Amino acid sequence: MKPSDNEEEYFAREEAEKRRKIAAERQARMLVEERERAQALHFMKCPKCGMQLEEVAFGDVKVDKCFPCGGMWMDLGETEKILDKEAGFLGRLQNIFRS
Repeated sequence: MKPSDNEEEYFAREEAEKRRKIAAERQARMLVEERERAQALHFMKCPKCGMQLEEVAFGDVKVDKCFPCGGMWMDLGETEKILDKEAGFLGRLQNIFRS
């Protein structure tokens, strides 16, 4: 191999690596954008019927209520607040699904 062949190979590898990095960054950006679009599309939407959820305060706990289908949804922090006050059935239920 001539020295110029090694030089060409080196620059070709560098260019290929640069393009791989650009493609990986583009894909990572697309995943973030896709996640953000999905979140915006589904934020405060009922997972059962897709209608808008309304936040209803009950003491210091906020429950997301779907008035069309009657579903009630709580975030983890809201569930924790209830469990601190009244473990009972919810505490046993959470123990089943706790990771």
